[in-house]
Amino acid sequence: MKKVLLVVTKKGQKKKHLTRRLNVLSAGKIEFKLVRLSDFTIEFNGKKVEVRVEGESVSNFDLVYFRRVGDMMSIAGSLAICFDALGLEYLDAFFSHMGPARNKLSALLKLSLSGLPVPPTFFCFKEHVLENVDYLSTRFGFPLIAKELASQRGRGVFLVKNKSDFDFLNEATEDDQFLFQKFYPNDEEFRLLVLGDKVGVYERKVRTDENEFRNNVALGAKEEFLDLNQIPGVLKQIAVKAADVLGYQISGVDVLVDKTTGKYWLLEANRGPGLTYDEKVSPEMVKLAEYFAKKLGE
Repeated sequence: MKKVLLVVTKKGQKKKHLTRRLNVLSAGKIEFKLVRLSDFTIEFNGKKVEVRVEGESVSNFDLVYFRRVGDMMSIAGSLAICFDALGLEYLDAFFSHMGPARNKLSALLKLSLSGLPVPPTFFCFKEHVLENVDYLSTRFGFPLIAKELASQRGRGVFLVKNKSDFDFLNEATEDDQFLFQKFYPNDEEFRLLVLGDKVGVYERKVRTDENEFRNNVALGAKEEFLDLNQIPGVLKQIAVKAADVLGYQISGVDVLVDKTTGKYWLLEANRGPGLTYDEKVSPEMVKLAEYFAKKLGE
């Protein structure tokens, strides 16, 4: 028997009736299952992706139909990226054309599936976090990183050292979504401003607060602008490829260095990166102006 997922935001009576009628009319040849978009979890590590809904692997299904997704369109787009990778057919094809810019999850999926070194990641809605705590602690170990999907400039990012640190959920709404990632000990993070197919600015971000784990300038980290000729080749390749994969011509690419292994980990490629406007401090504005001039043939 073929199996089909009907995906909605809420299981109202009309949607339940639709599911029952489809099961009756299919006369035992097709089984339709009604699920909520918020009941999906996504895990990815490199090019390997696993998607589960209500604890069941989507690989057990033959087709997914996004019936009603409302204001969660971007999550449906992220799932479409996963389904493409898994070879699972879905309706409508529209969702495959949304691109990665809708949310960080879609962007990270694209980057990871392209072979870039994105940290192993687990995604779920708030209501399913606590039931996955044991799995997360086993999968990533403590400490681990928790990020609100809508987090910006380091806010909404938490260092979870033990199970009691999941109390950040008390401030979250039911519709909030979270990314969980393995934590890599680090002393620094790099931001590369990619302009076109080249790195235009190379900077190191260093924490100034010994109690802080985030390297965000908005949270007090110090910027050190470095000589472009000193960029390690691997770091340059990661930044340029990340921007290209997402279709960004202007992008701020953040890369962390694991101080234990020296490995680079791609944290994100931001389409609208923060810039330091003071030309005495930062070369960003000069390089950006030069890029526009070159683009316009001036």
